[in-house]
Amino acid sequence: MPGAISGNGIYDWDFSAEHLFKLYTANLAWSLFLTSTAIHAILLIASPLQAVYKWVRRQSSDSDTPIPYLCGLIGSLLWLRYAIFIEDLKLILLQTYAVVMQIFFINVMIVYRTKRRKLLRTFVIIVVVMTSLFLYVSLLSEEDGRRLVGRCASGAQIAGSLVCPYLIYKAISTKVIDFVPMAPVAFTWVMELHAIVYSIGINDFYMLLANTIFCCMDGCLLSMFFIYPTEKARTGKLSFSPNWTRENGQKKTG
Repeated sequence: MPGAISGNGIYDWDFSAEHLFKLYTANLAWSLFLTSTAIHAILLIASPLQAVYKWVRRQSSDSDTPIPYLCGLIGSLLWLRYAIFIEDLKLILLQTYAVVMQIFFINVMIVYRTKRRKLLRTFVIIVVVMTSLFLYVSLLSEEDGRRLVGRCASGAQIAGSLVCPYLIYKAISTKVIDFVPMAPVAFTWVMELHAIVYSIGINDFYMLLANTIFCCMDGCLLSMFFIYPTEKARTGKLSFSPNWTRENGQKKTG
């Protein structure tokens, strides 16, 4: 199974340079694909850094909603726990990076928030709920725990993709799609294509289901950019009468 390391557990993994090189060159095409996927994922996860720069520059994060970062933290935590269950080192590293970045974004947002108590309380509640869930999962058998976390992670990602139909409806009703930039939508779609191929490669149903649905939703949203304009049509253009002079604002005579 590509992407998973078999054996007696994570303590038996060999991280020597020679062994890692052999693993990378054993299936070069697959390794190059994984490298491309990792680069896309790292850049996508780090994209909110431009928002962090804006918060620091303005000394305020009040203009941005914390919902994407809170949802991203929940999803990343669930997929990280699932990656540990299936002992997929690459997915563990990627989701660990995602969790660290999401926590960083949320903490910076809290620091520059005028009314930070509500956001801080929500963040603490999420941490408590996720910790409780993982403690409960630890009491289950390996297979039952994997299934539960897999379903939760897949369901959370599918729920997150439901924002796309809302944005599609908004684009159709307003006949313009000026409320979301095209670049992150396209970048996410490409990332989901990578994730689908990876899910097939490791033969994982939960990842395949979640990423396929998200890819379809995001692809439909991406198609809106080729149907509707990205800027509203300008109305109320100024027109000048030929009998009107700019110099004195008076009609010509004679």
